[in-house]
Amino acid sequence: MWSSVSARTRLVGRERELATVRRLLRKHRLVTLVGPGGSGKSRLAAELCPAEPGTAVVELESVLRPDLLWHVVAFSLNVWEEPGTPLPQTVAHALTEHRILVLDNCEHLVHEAVEVVSVLLARCPKLRVLVTSRESLDLGGEMCVDVGPLSPADARQMFVECGGAEELADSVLDQLPLAIELAAARTDVPARHRTLDAVIRWSYDLLCPAEQAALRRLSVLVGEFDLDLASAVCACSDDIVPLMASLRAKSLLVRSRSRFRVLESIRLFGLARLAEHGETDAAVDRLATVLTLTIRMVAAAPTITEEANSWIAGQEHQLLHTVARVPPADSRHTWLVAAIVHIWYLRGSFVEAVRLAEATLASGPLSAHSELLLFRAAWLAGLTGDGEEAIRLAEAMVAHPSTQKPTWQARAWNTLGYARSRAGDLEGARAANELSVAAARAQDNEPLLMTFLNNHAWLLLQIGDLDAAAAMIDESLLLEAPDGFRWMAARHTAGAIALARGDLDLAAEYFATALRDGTRSCVAVAEVLEGLAMVAARRSQTDRAVVLMSAAAALRRSRGAQSEQPWTELVAGTWSLAVAEAGERRASRARRLGERLDHAGLVEYVSEVERDEPLTARQQQIADLVVEGLTNPEIAARLGISIGTVRSHVTQMLTRLGLTSRTQLAARTARAR
Repeated sequence: MWSSVSARTRLVGRERELATVRRLLRKHRLVTLVGPGGSGKSRLAAELCPAEPGTAVVELESVLRPDLLWHVVAFSLNVWEEPGTPLPQTVAHALTEHRILVLDNCEHLVHEAVEVVSVLLARCPKLRVLVTSRESLDLGGEMCVDVGPLSPADARQMFVECGGAEELADSVLDQLPLAIELAAARTDVPARHRTLDAVIRWSYDLLCPAEQAALRRLSVLVGEFDLDLASAVCACSDDIVPLMASLRAKSLLVRSRSRFRVLESIRLFGLARLAEHGETDAAVDRLATVLTLTIRMVAAAPTITEEANSWIAGQEHQLLHTVARVPPADSRHTWLVAAIVHIWYLRGSFVEAVRLAEATLASGPLSAHSELLLFRAAWLAGLTGDGEEAIRLAEAMVAHPSTQKPTWQARAWNTLGYARSRAGDLEGARAANELSVAAARAQDNEPLLMTFLNNHAWLLLQIGDLDAAAAMIDESLLLEAPDGFRWMAARHTAGAIALARGDLDLAAEYFATALRDGTRSCVAVAEVLEGLAMVAARRSQTDRAVVLMSAAAALRRSRGAQSEQPWTELVAGTWSLAVAEAGERRASRARRLGERLDHAGLVEYVSEVERDEPLTARQQQIADLVVEGLTNPEIAARLGISIGTVRSHVTQMLTRLGLTSRTQLAARTARAR
């Protein structure tokens, strides 16, 4: 949140704007900060809307594809698509309880931003929207606040606070914060009038040729980037570190931990200089090449590690920006698309990932290097319920020349086994899985073997061969998991096998451990919750079963994932029985709680630890109403007491029970019933 804001100095001279916007936001639902580049609109918005609960920030500076605006908003809110549900509807639902949405840097997406804002204001009556842009959205009810140059006195003060010499404080009469910061970075500012563009050009002209070339070439990078990417794009024979340090010292780069970014006004200036020098195509070509080389290295490795996944995910903006400049006939295009699909697969954006993968695969003959794209596309088809398409893609993967390499050959057989199982061909899946396990053993590849053993154990569970399934999963659990996804999946499978054998205690232990210590973004979280719900149902804990089933269903809807038979039948049967036994009123209350619990709340809910401190009768009343989702004012009205009394009781309960949120209080109260 607010990665684009560099707050190295305090906000200077914006008291009037701060007061005006705060007043307008109290009375109006759409306020736009309008001003030229470099006027500090984002910095002002960050001061008005700090990173706190109830505020959502969407930074649009690096978004170059207007058609992805809804997708970017959803990603910023950590929201996944729901199959069959328009993405705007899903986003609006996620913003129902938010107070403020900030859309930062909208000027290049004004028409698309108008649609987003109109939809969200119509569907989210509690929401207020703060926009920063170089032009207004021109929507009815929009209140605009001009953010222009600072006053002469404030400009002088900011210049000095940024480290500029006091005697040169009048040198930048443009008086925009970015121009002042750039000018203050130099101690030899000529005392002459300067606009923002002139200050950037003046700073650029003072650079040595190597620094100028680096700044031009870095302008093709969107958002944040690391030193390796910078070095590759700059293609300089000198060490990149001194160049980056020098540009940062001159305020032409912003650093955040080990990553860098070029401020947008400077980046646009750099792009213009890049075009003037005829270097644009070469710089983009270098960017495409270095991204492709790294992706190919990841794909060629014995296993795709968590570190590799993190690196690829961090390049999403670069990949989206670059793939649009590389023609489909170029082999690099397939690799770039595969990486984007991989990112969206890991994030759970299955619908968008399937759409991109299918469009690329249908655009012409398969590239000579399509293994990663075919691999992800086949699993995505299976996860979204299209078993026949999964088989078609898996068979294409098995037959593809690039999958004759040992690691990819093993992955191809395992993918075919998965695809056949999704299409109902369990014996065909068994044969393919056995080939994949044998191939992994022959390579002595533990991470791959762990994955394939787990997948085969899951298949054997579906077939009903519990002894063979248990043997497979026991061997899998002895091997080292390369990432949290596979670790969690293996424990879910172990829990499901224990459940099928009637060992509820062992099943609960596996499921609870997977939820507590696994990867919270893994699609297996939903199946872990369903496993816990089945344990609860068999122990006659019907409310608990409904809560957990509801939480799992909400996760599945958000990610577009579908489970396999017979697991789906077990889930459906457990749900029907639990709802019937709980009764409509109790089931409805439990369902609302399950849909509201976040990951931390779910971990608290399934915890076996109970605290001894009892609640008072009044506190128990309030806690019960918190479970029903009532706010403090609603609880006060229901019980005929003041809001302050409710707030005091809630605070005391959180302290006494060692909890940190109302969600955890609701989970603990529901569990104790």
